[in-house]
Amino acid sequence: MNLKTLFTSLTQIKPSEVRGVLLSFLFVFILMASYMILRPVRDALPSDWGDVSLAVQWSFTFVISTITVSVYNFFASKILLQKLVPGVFVFFALSFFSIFILSKTGFNPGLLGKVFYVWTSVFALFHISTFWSFTSQAYTKEESKRVFGFINTGASVGAITGPLLVILLVKNVPLETVLLITSVSLILVLPIISILNKVRKKSGSKHEATKGNLNPNPFSGFQDLVTNRQLLNISLFIFLFSGISSFLYIAQNEVLVDYSRSERRELLGSLDLAVNTLTILLGIFFTNRITRKFGLSTALSVVPFFIALTLLLLSLNPAVMFVLALQLLRKSGNYAITRPAREILYTGVSKEARFKTKPIIDVAIYRGGDVFWIWALAFLGDGYFNLSLSEKLWIGAAIAIIWGVLGVRLGRRYEQEDKL
Repeated sequence: MNLKTLFTSLTQIKPSEVRGVLLSFLFVFILMASYMILRPVRDALPSDWGDVSLAVQWSFTFVISTITVSVYNFFASKILLQKLVPGVFVFFALSFFSIFILSKTGFNPGLLGKVFYVWTSVFALFHISTFWSFTSQAYTKEESKRVFGFINTGASVGAITGPLLVILLVKNVPLETVLLITSVSLILVLPIISILNKVRKKSGSKHEATKGNLNPNPFSGFQDLVTNRQLLNISLFIFLFSGISSFLYIAQNEVLVDYSRSERRELLGSLDLAVNTLTILLGIFFTNRITRKFGLSTALSVVPFFIALTLLLLSLNPAVMFVLALQLLRKSGNYAITRPAREILYTGVSKEARFKTKPIIDVAIYRGGDVFWIWALAFLGDGYFNLSLSEKLWIGAAIAIIWGVLGVRLGRRYEQEDKL
């Protein structure tokens, strides 16, 4: 058995799809590596801020995210898709380079840290949302079930590279230098986009990702969101997901409060390494098989229901290693199973929804959920009720159950539409 035959046997990817899939794998690998060298640095900051201060930063993140998505939708209505997709990555590369320059000029470190935190949080969702908008346009529903799991492992391999760089270099390289590395990395995806467009054109794909223009109405993406029931349900799914992420983020901050910032960076970098190693194994051997054999409802709901159970168990003993272990299971399950399943949903919507409504959901709705949940948690914590961490986790378990039920409904609706 040759290497290509072994690859197609393991991944269930057809030989004719291999080149495009590997290019997409490389594309998302670079994107995630560029972000993951930033994330441990970003996530080490909030443990010094307290619940209310963190809630303020998340509120700023939501406002900036909404503004950014609105500006993006305006340009999406005015320029060709061939320029829109690469333009997003050029813009973010320039923005991080600008923060790098500010860090070298002696700009207020405290304020710059908060700017860095907010903008990195916007970037964290936007660059991957743009990638999946570009990718989902190129595959049919059946093809996406087969290839998205493997493509998504590229994100995990990239995410491993980022934490490794943090672990190996953070003690020797100034933190602001990672901004420069990220800027250069984002420019590297431009030739990959060009090659992918040529590959898809040569193959005669009916789902060519950068063909034509979008609706010239800059508000059409928002209009589709409020008038399309499936898009509204996806929005609610994201909103509930952000809630669970917020509950565990707060738990993580609470258990790490006695650690130094350097120790937090190393712990979080090691956690990311473990998460993405597990994600790769799941993505290669299980994700597409789960989706194709058990259906999208199972793929969208298995992680939420599992998290509900483990949150209840964690509430009995919210020790640092138990919290980090649950983060490991939640993140790897989301990246390997829930995220690809969620992206498959977009193969059943219009081009407008993929390129204009999807970023609204992935970025603005997600960050709006962050704001709602972080203030809710601040209110439940030292803002008013003073609930213990265990009591907060009980509430989180109930939310996870609702999240899982919605996942079942989303999957069933998608499968029913596929049968029509």
